[in-house]
Order: sequence, then C-alpha cells, then structure tokens
Amino acid sequence: MQKGLNDDLLTLKRTIRRELEDANRARIDGNEGRARVCARRAAGWAVSVTRSLTEELEIESNAYDMLQWLAQQADTPDAVRSAATRLTARVSHDHTLPFPEDPLEDAGMIVEALLGMGWTEMGNG
Repeated sequence: MQKGLNDDLLTLKRTIRRELEDANRARIDGNEGRARVCARRAAGWAVSVTRSLTEELEIESNAYDMLQWLAQQADTPDAVRSAATRLTARVSHDHTLPFPEDPLEDAGMIVEALLGMGWTEMGNG
C-alpha cells in the first residue's frame, strides 16, 4: 500500500473513532440527537472509504447519501442494510425513532462489517 494511502486510511480511522467517541460523549450528556448524528457520520465515513477503495471513487463526506447507497446494495448483508436504513430514518415530531435499535450500535456494526475488527476500538492508531 502506498504511503499516501496509508496516511489517508490512518486519518479516516481517527475520524471514525472521533465520531464514535463524540457519539458516546453526546449520549452521556443526554443529547441523543447529536449522538445519532455522530454515529451516522462514523458509519458514512466507513461506507465512503470502502466505496472509494473498491470503485476508485473520491471519498465522499455526505454520510446520509453514503448510507442510502449502502442500504440499496443487494450484496450487502441484510443486517447491515437494515442498520443503514435506520441511520437515515427521520425522527418523528416528538423526536423519537420508529424502531428500538441503538443508532450507536448500528454505526459500530456498519464500521466493523465494512472495515473489519478494530476500527471501532478506542485508542491510538
């Protein structure tokens, strides 16, 4: 792997970890909306880096579009497609989600499914 690509992947890994850490921090602070946004961004980055490597595309920062794309891929496992769909679902007028699954767990599942074990672990590297 080229040095530039290694550096880019390390930066993305840090970005994904930071988003997941921010999601956890927001949850602790009682801000579920922010936690969900950070979880969605972490998962979106994972989709984008995977897609850029397999389809030789530029890395896309629009997490919503990346997750919608993932949810439409027939070769994506059902659980991952469902998680992507949930992360792009709109909240109701009373700020609740139409399903019981945890958005942070959904994001972690997507990151691990696409990038492998270790991407959601906290710490350096």
